[in-house]
Amino acid sequence: MKHALVIALALTASVAHAEDVDKGDAKALLSSGLKLFAAKDYLGALSVFETAYQRYPSPKILLNIGTTLLKLDRKVDAANIYQRYLDAKDVDEKKQAEAKRILAGLDAELGVLEISVTPENAEVQIGNGKWAGVDSVRKARVDKGEVTVLARAPRYKLRAETFTIGAGEARTVALTLEAEPVTTSTTTTTTPTGDGIGTGVVVRAVPEQRSKLAVMAAWHVDPLHGTDAFPVGSTVLVGASFDVTQNLSVHGAALLGAYFGPYVGGTFTFLRGSLRPLVSAGVPVVFSNGAHVSLRGAAGVELVLNRHLAFVLEVGVERFLNTEDDIMNKTLFVPSLGMTGRL
Repeated sequence: MKHALVIALALTASVAHAEDVDKGDAKALLSSGLKLFAAKDYLGALSVFETAYQRYPSPKILLNIGTTLLKLDRKVDAANIYQRYLDAKDVDEKKQAEAKRILAGLDAELGVLEISVTPENAEVQIGNGKWAGVDSVRKARVDKGEVTVLARAPRYKLRAETFTIGAGEARTVALTLEAEPVTTSTTTTTTPTGDGIGTGVVVRAVPEQRSKLAVMAAWHVDPLHGTDAFPVGSTVLVGASFDVTQNLSVHGAALLGAYFGPYVGGTFTFLRGSLRPLVSAGVPVVFSNGAHVSLRGAAGVELVLNRHLAFVLEVGVERFLNTEDDIMNKTLFVPSLGMTGRL
């Protein structure tokens, strides 16, 4: 494929007579970029051309970037740059025709996506690329094979669609985001009436967000081992939990039962709905003729009933690092059932 270097590298003349500082900087950068391009230092040239575009975003600079990307065999990136050039205003008709020809050749090897998202202020991510406003990626090129398109917007749930696309195939991707759950609160305000005084009610929507701080209680059961006082090994965990992020929480608690001591740990949930798979890890310490430390790992699920109450079911394994001879077993299978409460 011919890369039409003549049209891509002809920007120097158009910038040479620029009067403002940004145009002057762009011209100097382009001069350096062209020298690097001629020396076949395509990575260096690309970096300089991209900097020039940031200083002075002329559509003509996109042609330099696109041509350099082709030299680097980055066909997807090049095709998307050529599309940005064609979408720009006031472009040269001859260069536009040549850009269309190059893009048509690339489209035979790539997949073409027509993307639309509701709401319009959403951002889109294609594969592992950067998040961008939907307006800038309405028509995008991707490599053939499996593709994932994600969309997000404030107060809406993340949406993803994964599919397979072939070379030369065009596909429409229409994503409608689901709004996050909201609750309503009522505020009384004073509004003027005929006598100058009156009341009114304003109802506003408030996102339903749970408190980061929670009290927690859990029942840890060792069905295979116990003591004379507790034939079935059983420990109650009582403490507090704090959400570091929407998915990660840390815990601090006391262990009460056949043995007693402190517990610290954390939990990571994978989803944000009412049913959330999770993994957790912690360090229980029990006291019986000294301190005995163990490591706990577990997997399970959290059932969120509302923003105040949730239940947790886990299947866990604990491994003692030091044990009391003939009393403690080094490795324990310990499922648990817990509950968290929030304001």
